[in-house]
Formats: sequence, C-alpha cells, structure tokens
Amino acid sequence: MSQYVVDTDVLANIQRAGHAATLMALGALPVVITDTVWDELTVGASQAGAPERLVQEAEAMLKAIAGAPIVLVPQSPEAETLVQLQLPPVTEGMGEHSVIAYACHHPDATAILHDRRALHRGIEELRGRVLSLHGFLDVLRREHGLALKAAHQISEWYCARFKPQRRPLWW
Repeated sequence: MSQYVVDTDVLANIQRAGHAATLMALGALPVVITDTVWDELTVGASQAGAPERLVQEAEAMLKAIAGAPIVLVPQSPEAETLVQLQLPPVTEGMGEHSVIAYACHHPDATAILHDRRALHRGIEELRGRVLSLHGFLDVLRREHGLALKAAHQISEWYCARFKPQRRPLWW
C-alpha cells in the first residue's frame, strides 16, 4: 500500500485555502506526518503568532488524517539521513528534509513537497517518488473521496496565491 509523506507547506496551503475540514472529513488517510512537520504546523505556528483557532484546526486536521506524528527516532536510518540532508549548504527546511529522509527508507512512500528546491532535492534523493500539491490532490480525489469541486477550489486558490503557478495540463 502506498503511503504519502506530506510536507508542512502542502498541508498549510490546503488549510489556508479553507479546506482543512474537507480533508478531515476524508478520515484516516495513508499519510505519514513526521514529528517535525507536525510541530511546524502546531507548535511552530503558535510560536510564530498564528491565531490559536488556526493552530487547533491544524492539529485536528493532522489527527484526523494521520492519527499521530511519526517520530524519526535518534540513531534510526531515517534520523541519520536527516542529519546528512542538513549538512551545509542547507537549501531546504527541516520539515522538507524529514519528509525526504522518511521516504528514503520506505520504498512504498512518496514525498509530497511544495517548494521548488525541496521538490528538486526530493527528485534527486527519491528517484521520482515525489508529488506536488496537484498530484496529491489527484490521489485524494481518485482514491480517497475528495470531491472534484474541493480539489478545484484548492487548486484555484493555490494558483492565485502563487502566481505564476498554473494547474498542470493533465488537470
């Protein structure tokens, strides 16, 4: 069974598009949320001044789709890879590196990334087991019941927010 290791920015953009509840309604999904990503969306967001309502919504979304974070245990292969990915020059964040590190050691896992550098690094490290937001939305729509209308609303919000980003031709 395929798993999807989702980065902070992807989930934050779904939430910002007004669809956290939409994702929650899908229930448990075959997603992995690393402890780093979980913390970035909750503790980190709170420390950065995000309204408590949004932090609670993010945590509820994470619990609904993943249950709990996956901890990259010290001394594990994933943690060792995370350390290697963080060697200078660091061009991606800890959340992105934790996603790539987990996926490196789980051949059934596909990294879901947003930032250009993270996508490029994911392609290099994972040899193609990488999707961006639109690819992930398509998986959710085809395999997990995400309504086409919701997928299009998230896509429209995303493309407007990140100009000149456009929907993929296959969309």
